[in-house]
Amino acid sequence: MNKEEILISDIKEKFDTLGVARSLAISDDDRILDFLLKDSKYSQEYKERFFKEHSLALVFKKDDFLNFLDLKLLNSSYTSFSNKIGLGTKAKRFIKNDENVVLNFPFKDGVLKGGQSKDDEKSNEIFFNNVLAKSDIDALFSPKVLTNFELLGEGDIKEVLKNNPSLLIKGNNLIALHTLKEYFKNSPQQNKVKLIYIDPPYNTGNDDFKYNDKFKHSTWLCFMKNRLEIARELLRDDGVIFVQCDDNEQAYLKVLMDEIFGRENFVNCITCKVKSAGGLTTDTEMFFDCAEYLICYAKNSNYLTYNSIKIEIEIINSNSKTAKQYNKIITNIQYDKKEFVAKKDDITYYKIKKGDFEIKNLPIKEMNEQDFFNNRNEIFRLTALSGGIGKKLKNHIEDFTNNEDLFVFEYIPSKGKDKGILSQYLLYKGATITMLNKLVKIDERNKRLVKLEPISNIIIDDLWQGISNEGGIQFKNAKKPETLIQRIIEISTQKNDLVLDFFAGSGTTMAVAHKMKRRCITIEQMDYIQTITKERMKKVIDGEQGGISKAVSWSGGGNVVYCELAPLNAYFVEKIQNSRNEAELESIIASMSEKAFIDYRVDIKKVLEDKEFSALSLEDKKATLIDCLDRNMDYIPYADINDSEYKISDEAKKLNKIFYNKGE
Repeated sequence: MNKEEILISDIKEKFDTLGVARSLAISDDDRILDFLLKDSKYSQEYKERFFKEHSLALVFKKDDFLNFLDLKLLNSSYTSFSNKIGLGTKAKRFIKNDENVVLNFPFKDGVLKGGQSKDDEKSNEIFFNNVLAKSDIDALFSPKVLTNFELLGEGDIKEVLKNNPSLLIKGNNLIALHTLKEYFKNSPQQNKVKLIYIDPPYNTGNDDFKYNDKFKHSTWLCFMKNRLEIARELLRDDGVIFVQCDDNEQAYLKVLMDEIFGRENFVNCITCKVKSAGGLTTDTEMFFDCAEYLICYAKNSNYLTYNSIKIEIEIINSNSKTAKQYNKIITNIQYDKKEFVAKKDDITYYKIKKGDFEIKNLPIKEMNEQDFFNNRNEIFRLTALSGGIGKKLKNHIEDFTNNEDLFVFEYIPSKGKDKGILSQYLLYKGATITMLNKLVKIDERNKRLVKLEPISNIIIDDLWQGISNEGGIQFKNAKKPETLIQRIIEISTQKNDLVLDFFAGSGTTMAVAHKMKRRCITIEQMDYIQTITKERMKKVIDGEQGGISKAVSWSGGGNVVYCELAPLNAYFVEKIQNSRNEAELESIIASMSEKAFIDYRVDIKKVLEDKEFSALSLEDKKATLIDCLDRNMDYIPYADINDSEYKISDEAKKLNKIFYNKGE
C-alpha cells in the first residue's frame, strides 16, 4: 500500500468508517484531534500534513483533512469513478442471500441538476456529491422565491392561491420539487399528491437533454433517482406514480424504482402500442419496435385506492358476437333460501338448491332489440375461474360443489374501488356466472348496450393516432394522447384530487386533469412553457374542444396559477453585463462572493488573485466572471426574500407568503 492508503486504513481501523471520522472532524471533537496528534502510530505524518504551527500552538487544517477524507470516500466507493452499472445489495452480500437488491451505478450518491432551459442549449451537467458539497446541496434544495405570478382564468389570485389551486411552475424541476416540499409541509393528506405521471427524457441519444458523455447511462439514472426520491415524499399514503419510458432504460428504471418505492409496492408495467409498422420499417429491424411502457408503483400498496375502470369495446345487439356468448338467463333466485356451506380464507359460501332458482337457454335469434335490452340484468354467461380470487375458489369448490345447485360466495375485497364492501358472486357448474349488466354501459338515448372490458396492462388502441393537433399546439415527437392520460387519471383519482407532472412538456397532463375536474401541479424548465404549455392551458380554460373534451362534456372554466422560480445568478449576470467600470465590477464581485452560487469546480478566490485575470480587459473580466457562475443555480432562496438587493416586489412577497401558508 502507498502512504495514503496506509493512513486511510489507520483511520478506518480506529473509527470504523471515514464518515464517522469526518463527522468528528466537522464538530471539532477531541477524539479525532487526540487520535491524529498522539494516539496513532502515524501521528507525526498527520501532524505534518494536517496541522500548522502558529504562535507556539498547532492549528488544525480542518479543510485539508476533510478534503483528504472526501477524496478517499469517493475513490473507495464502488459506485463512483467507474463506468459500470449492476445489481448489488445494501448489505454487500451475495444477491441470493439478500432480498434487498439495489441498482448500483457511478455517482449514485450524487445530485444531478439538469439545467437546460432552451432547445439549443448543450451544457455539460454538473454532479454534486453529498459528501463533497453538503452545504451546496442544502442551498440547492431550500425553498425558493416565486415570481411573475399570473392567474389564468377568472378570479382574484390571492384568494385562488389560498385554496390549493392548480399550479404551472417554470423552473428546474428538481429545485421546484423541493420547493413543493415546503409548500406541502403543513398540508393535510387530502391536499397532497394522489397521482404522479411523468414522461421524462428516454435517454435515446436524441433527446434535447444533454448528458455527460462518459457516464451517459448512469447520468440518466442519477437524474431520475434524484427526482423520484423527492417525488415519493410528495405522494399521499394512498398515492400512485406512473413513469413512461421505452426500452432504452425500462429494465434499469424498474430496479431503481424497486429500491426507491419498494418492490412490494410495484403495481404493474403497462405496455402501450405507440405506432404501427409502415414503409420500410419492417425491413430494417429484426423486431419492429412499437411499444412504450408505463411503470406503476404505489407509495404503499396497503393503502392504495383506485377505480376499476372499463373501456368500450363494441355495441351489443342480438346479432353481435358478444350477444351470442350470452345465451342463458337466470331468474327467480330465492336468496332467502340460501344455506350456509363453509367459510374459507375469508370467503363465505352458500348454496341455493335446485328449484329455488331458474336457468334456461335464451333464444337470442328470436329476440328483438327491445327484449334484449330489457333483459340485460338477467342474461349471463359461464366464465372460467381466473385471477387471485379464482385460485382460492378452485381450491374450495371441489369440497362441496355439484351440477344441480347454485352457489353464492361472499367476500370483502382488500383493495380496489370496492375495498371493505361486501361483494357477492354466483357459481354454477364450477364456473363463475358473469352477468351481462356488469360488462355493459347503457346508452338510454339509443336503447342499446355498449360492451365494456376491464383495462389491462396491454394497451393496443390507436391512442397515438391523430394527436398532432391536440390542444391546438405543435409539439413534435413528444406529445402524449389525452385519452391515455384520461385513463391514468380515471383509474387513480377522484374529482378534486391533486395530480403532479414535473416534466410538463406541452401540458397534456394539466389539460386533461383540468377537464376532468382534478387539480394539477406541473413543472417545466424549458422556455417553451411560455409559448406552448401556458397557451394551451388558456385555450383549455376558454373551452377548447379537442382531445377528450367532448367525451367529458368539457365547456371551459376554472383557473390555474402560473409562476416562476425567481432568478438568482441571472441577476448577477445582468449586473455584470451592465457594469461600466472596474469599480462597479469590484462591487459586484464582493456581492457575488457572498450571495451568488459559484460553479463548484471553480475556485473564485484563485481566479480573482490570478495575474492573468487582473490583466484582462473589462469585457473579458465580465465574460470570465459569468463563466464562474453556476448557471444551474439561478434561483433566490425564500429565506432571502426580504433582501433589498434582489428587488422582490411587495406584491410578490405577499403572494409568496400565501403560497407557503405564512399569511399575507
